[in-house]
Amino acid sequence: MKIFFDQKEISCLDDALDRIKDKQGYDSDEFESSTCSTVPLISLLKHGGKVWSSIVGEFAGNSCEAHLEYEVKPPQGNSKAPSHTDVMLIDGSRAIAIEAKWTEPRYEEVGEWLNKGSGPQNRRKVMNGWVSLLQKHTNKVLKIDDFSKTVYQMVHRAASACTFGNPAMAYLQFSPLPCGSPPDNGQLKNDLKNFYDLLGCPTGFPFFLIEVEAKEKPAFGRIKGLPKGSASTAKTVKNALRDGPLFDFTGYHLYRI
Repeated sequence: MKIFFDQKEISCLDDALDRIKDKQGYDSDEFESSTCSTVPLISLLKHGGKVWSSIVGEFAGNSCEAHLEYEVKPPQGNSKAPSHTDVMLIDGSRAIAIEAKWTEPRYEEVGEWLNKGSGPQNRRKVMNGWVSLLQKHTNKVLKIDDFSKTVYQMVHRAASACTFGNPAMAYLQFSPLPCGSPPDNGQLKNDLKNFYDLLGCPTGFPFFLIEVEAKEKPAFGRIKGLPKGSASTAKTVKNALRDGPLFDFTGYHLYRI
């Protein structure tokens, strides 16, 4: 499988761990916490073997491409920040937007996002742009005010997949949490279901939740307690990812919403 950082092909995943001058890659602050979802995600792509291959096989063929931090700008409004999908699997006209979760809290709803900042009219234009992409893949007439309780991140991740002719979206939840407890996926499932219902449950645009079993290895234990928010932590986490593996990926469960 070819690997890209956004649109630029890279020779290996380690090439994405540093952004140097005009070279594309993750910003260093992405790794200032060892428990952010980017850490097990990169570990899965590097060392997930059969588990990652099986997940990909659920959606795409052997010729698909994996695009890390795939950028899509809203087609309306002025937005300095495009949507950055964690992994966009692209197989011809088929695209699967994959968003990884581990310890991250629930993100803000559309209604909250629309009311922030000093340019509410521009925010409505941006949101209308995302909705225009979603509209192409449903027969239901979509209105932005109906999305007020929808998680804004889900909207622009799904809309990013809709720039292709055959889209899908999957949220990937790593389990267990760093504390050893299983994640509570009830809210995430409800958010995905409510969003999918709002779109009219389009059969040609499926939503999924993937729970990936990730058992910590001693290498992760050595970085697990590092202080968050420091350049030193980021350096150590990136070195650990290069050396790896940090987890044993023992299986996954796929749920169609």
